Amino acid sequence: MRVCRSVVAALLATSVVAGCSSTGGPAGTTQPQPLVVADTGTPVQTVLAHLYADALSRGGAAARVDTVDGLTGALAGLDDASVALVPGFTGSLLAQLDPSSTARAPEDVYADLARALPEWLAVTDQGLAENGPTVSVTAAAGSALPEATLSALSPQCSRLSAAIDPAVDVAAVTRALAESYDCAFAPAGPTEVTVVRATDRVAEVDATDVVLADDRDGLTADVLVPLVRKGAVDETLDRPLQVVAGELTTADLAEMVDRVRDGEDPGAIAASWLGMQSF
Repeated sequence: MRVCRSVVAALLATSVVAGCSSTGGPAGTTQPQPLVVADTGTPVQTVLAHLYADALSRGGAAARVDTVDGLTGALAGLDDASVALVPGFTGSLLAQLDPSSTARAPEDVYADLARALPEWLAVTDQGLAENGPTVSVTAAAGSALPEATLSALSPQCSRLSAAIDPAVDVAAVTRALAESYDCAFAPAGPTEVTVVRATDRVAEVDATDVVLADDRDGLTADVLVPLVRKGAVDETLDRPLQVVAGELTTADLAEMVDRVRDGEDPGAIAASWLGMQSF
């Protein structure tokens, strides 16, 4: 899914740089305050916050990362204009803003999210990286499937036991698999199926596991998207947003998250990745 320049530009062209102050410069001039990118405190959000802040800085805007109290704190910051941008994922944001939505496919989730936003907020285009639940099977179980899809797994579900990571909404995943694939796992037995969020796959799942495609869009999509306050950025920042959206893959993000969990500096990790991109 590549980012569409016209959509990003159209959104940003309606905005003006926010947060000007009359302090810190010659008389009669204003100095722009840094754009604040919210970090809600999880390793994934910390990496993304530094990626977006560094990308915006490389695009010519002063930007910094501020840690906030979870997604609720980030949304409050967007509301009172203390935050300009919150990196997020479509499904998770939609669950917060419209829990009644039943959308699951990527474009449906994105459309419902856009409709659920208050008028002073907007989302730009979806990126490549995702953080929804992913289902994998052991190499031995995978070799018995005709194809690496959840549809192919369905007839085997009742004979397989699954380990579902607590970071995943277990009830929602169980319900989605039952409704879309008629898949209900065995209550006990050796674990042959693993369900984890996409960015946890490097750390938690053996590299020999076979990841199964969600070929019926049964699991709720959770695709990277920045949530921005209208008026916080202008069209000159179109390119930095495109770089993150159009180049950052799920594997890239998972690898960076893994390094942050091992204690590496998220700012340095973000700078290294961005240094390999073209601005």
